Amino acid sequence: MSNVDLITFGTFAVALLLGVMLLVVQDMRRQRPDARIQARVQAAFPAAGSVGRETRHEDSDLFTFSRNDNIFSRWFAPKIARLKTVAGASGLRAVIITAVLAEVLALAMSKLLPLPAFATPALLVGLPVLGAMQAYRFLVERFKRRFLDGFPDLIDLIVRAVRAGVPVTHVMGVASAECAEPLKSEFQLMGDGLKVGLDLEEVLATAVTRIGIADFSFFCVCLLLQRETGGQLGETLENLAGIVRRRREIRQKTKALTGEARITTKILASVPFFILGSMFMLNRAYLMVLFNTSGGQKVLTCAAVSLAMGLFIVHKMSKLDTAR
Repeated sequence: MSNVDLITFGTFAVALLLGVMLLVVQDMRRQRPDARIQARVQAAFPAAGSVGRETRHEDSDLFTFSRNDNIFSRWFAPKIARLKTVAGASGLRAVIITAVLAEVLALAMSKLLPLPAFATPALLVGLPVLGAMQAYRFLVERFKRRFLDGFPDLIDLIVRAVRAGVPVTHVMGVASAECAEPLKSEFQLMGDGLKVGLDLEEVLATAVTRIGIADFSFFCVCLLLQRETGGQLGETLENLAGIVRRRREIRQKTKALTGEARITTKILASVPFFILGSMFMLNRAYLMVLFNTSGGQKVLTCAAVSLAMGLFIVHKMSKLDTAR
């Protein structure tokens, strides 16, 4: 067999292996709980996937794109719309400020610390991106926590109104005045959309896409099923309120059970910095070997990479998935 045949066969084998790996990764992503929930929501709300591809409504401009959008705008537009939902107009400013502060910190570290040559560009690029991602995640998690804290009580309010004979389409706008943010603004938007004549399915599909919380998706599915099949809506929503409360209790128990692992992670992360500070105060010449020599810089780089990987693994192990 000639070298050309070997190269051809090797290229084919590598391409085949990469294709199989890509299919496996895609299948794993589809099997994730958030992906399964999104697929079910799209199946229950077909309008949520077609609104953005066909038209641009003024009342449902979140997660909708025109035909002239490029790949960057299609990726950033949902993120920016999500920030507007979870934090209002200040969300984007908070993320930008966090990225700027992280860039300033990266510049200070690159100037003051004797880092290797390849670590400086990675630090200048990676630290602002990491800071922006963490700020975005913090805002989204805070929105979810506040939304789910008052959502069961709001469902109970809707149940009492429905049992009194008030249509659920009229309750949404009225119930928003009795609850705190962010439930107030979200249900006020839904109530305003129904008042101007929008269909209930379109309003719920837009709200599901905008809010992005599984418990709220259950609520919207219950409303649509009752609209199509009939039945006791008050009893259904009362059972849903109990399910939402139990899911909240499970999340709280999960946080309590993983508290020891999270505290251990923080302690382990602070130990190397405490030791470096102590050695800097006690025997500075002994410590500066790590910073002034190329071998010491390599050791510090390996230690930093190992510490980051270890903290990431411990964090993923201690963060149980409660999205189901």
